Amino acid sequence: MRKREPGRELLNELSIAARRTGNALAGIASEAGRKGAREVIDLAHEGRELVAATLRARADELSRRR
Repeated sequence: MRKREPGRELLNELSIAARRTGNALAGIASEAGRKGAREVIDLAHEGRELVAATLRARADELSRRR
């Protein structure tokens, strides 16, 4: 029969809780990273649209001058 070591069960529980906490934090960080990446992509898309609109306006202005 195996003798129980005092505190071993507590250490095991704490280890499991630490892993769960670490996994939860990693999930939160990962989701935040995905949201941040989506926002960067959206901003880049909006920037391209603004540049395209500016170039069209400039082209219209130049064609009116001719």
